[in-house]
Amino acid sequence: MVGNDMNRRDFLRGAAFLGTAATLPRSVTAVNAERPILRVAVMSDIQGYPYPEDAGMRNLERALDVLAPFKPDVVVNDGDINDSGLDADAVAYYKAHCDARLGKIPHVACMGNHEIEFVPEALQAERTPAVCLRDFNAVFGYGADEWVVRRTIGGYDFVALSMSCAVGYTEGEIARLKFAIDESVRRDPTKPVFVVTHYHAKDTVNDSGGERMCGPLRKLLNEYPQVVSISGHTHNPLQDPRSIWQGEFTAVDTSTLCYGCVENNPPAANQVSCLLPYGHESVGFILLEVFRDRLVFRRFTARDRRELDPSSPWTVPWPHNPACAPYSPERRCMSETVPQFTGDAEPTLWYDFGYVYLMFNAVERSESVFGYRVELTEEGGETKSYFQISDYYRIPKHRQDRIVFRTPPNTLTAGKCYRCRICPVGFFGAEGRHCEWQFKVCPDYNSRTDWPVCVQE
Repeated sequence: MVGNDMNRRDFLRGAAFLGTAATLPRSVTAVNAERPILRVAVMSDIQGYPYPEDAGMRNLERALDVLAPFKPDVVVNDGDINDSGLDADAVAYYKAHCDARLGKIPHVACMGNHEIEFVPEALQAERTPAVCLRDFNAVFGYGADEWVVRRTIGGYDFVALSMSCAVGYTEGEIARLKFAIDESVRRDPTKPVFVVTHYHAKDTVNDSGGERMCGPLRKLLNEYPQVVSISGHTHNPLQDPRSIWQGEFTAVDTSTLCYGCVENNPPAANQVSCLLPYGHESVGFILLEVFRDRLVFRRFTARDRRELDPSSPWTVPWPHNPACAPYSPERRCMSETVPQFTGDAEPTLWYDFGYVYLMFNAVERSESVFGYRVELTEEGGETKSYFQISDYYRIPKHRQDRIVFRTPPNTLTAGKCYRCRICPVGFFGAEGRHCEWQFKVCPDYNSRTDWPVCVQE
């Protein structure tokens, strides 16, 4: 029986021999019109109800419109199909619609926190996580107590881990997952093992969880360069380049089919909690194409059925070699385009019913900017710093040429003079040249203290 260390060593030895060929451009390593060995439809976080009017289920239909012509071989779903653990009707609804549009191809799915949470206290003794798992697995034809699902499809192994506790993965779950990954590596140590979880491993893709919730998962996956971790939960837009990460292994964020979020970043003045304004425009899904020497992640938006950067899909050379991985944080930082204002930003002050708005020209290539840092310094006083997330994730025709920054309540004082600096900020922290201007607040300005909810739809 071959141990983990041997498997890792064998895998990295193969990477050393194949690393040069694997990093060549696609035109060199692939024949024109080469067909993938496997096509994988990847979706997550519908948080839906079993009705056609439901927003998540409508986005599912949009996703299926795009996916069906590709004739995928397998569907991966990494959780939160339904909105609560009360029943599995939404899961059955989802599966039936996938079957109708894609054919009855294999599904590899895991429960997320929504599948086991949000059950009224009076029903919690009845709707335990084990019962939720039984109902969830029945839809997909898994065993009633199969917390870890391992399937070999088209010569590739898929391992899905369902959650039994919303605060993080238990030692027992991690042990089950390790056993399944070991079995997959023993079966074929040269191929990727697709590990499907709801929560991300710690410190991988954007907004991945902390030590208690996702630390044990990261510690386990660090031992397997063969692993391609596929997860959701955070609802991050696929337009965000931090949604793919490579270190000891490869991790990809699936995004969401319900609403968009960005959480563990500077608190943004145009968000309520982690919700993105017009976040339903950010909903997305992935088509993974598996080739012998590479994995190609094609990203799509559901709202307008559009492929993101079709000429430059995320392409992961195989075998994975951490020393030259194209999506390592270090390489992404070095290659990031610094967002810049072009010409005069034309900053303007606008009063409206107790709010003060700062308006300025957006960066010309809006997809290059994550947001804008706004600093307001009172004459002879303190500097207050704010962050505004850009609309990089929105349908292109809906993006704004002018950014509108609403100053938070109690930011400005009537009659005072301020210096304002606005700086565009990239996804990996690169900052472009700032624009700077001075203004005086109207002496009879009366600040409102309430905070309007950001628009979602």
